[in-house]
Amino acid sequence: MAYIEHWHIWLIVAFMILIVELMSGTYFLLALAGGAALTSVFTWWIMPSITLQLIIFAAASAVTYGLLLNFRKKKDVQNTDGTTHMIGQQVEVIEAITHQGRVRYKGVLWQAKSDEKIPAQAYAEIVEVDGSTLTVKALS
Repeated sequence: MAYIEHWHIWLIVAFMILIVELMSGTYFLLALAGGAALTSVFTWWIMPSITLQLIIFAAASAVTYGLLLNFRKKKDVQNTDGTTHMIGQQVEVIEAITHQGRVRYKGVLWQAKSDEKIPAQAYAEIVEVDGSTLTVKALS
């Protein structure tokens, strides 16, 4: 049987995948990095054959991916698009809104639209988020 006694190879693979994950932003690669890290631990602990190492990598990656999906589901129960938390927040109107204008939300300028006229320097409330456009209403 062929053995890879260098557990650090799996650890290096885990870090390389993690670096690619940081550039891409997918949860899938994070699961593979976790699988490689767990394989590193098992390789250090019991020194399995290369075939068993690959099986451990596949199983650990699958378990890690399942845990990440479960975590995301719990986190995103009410916030499916990542913008729900913005509704109800106040924004400063930078460019007067007749039908469209610009507002500032947390230091970032956004396109805004409203059915009512809102003058510049006024404050409004976010009613809806549609991509990079905020639907707002004037604060009373």
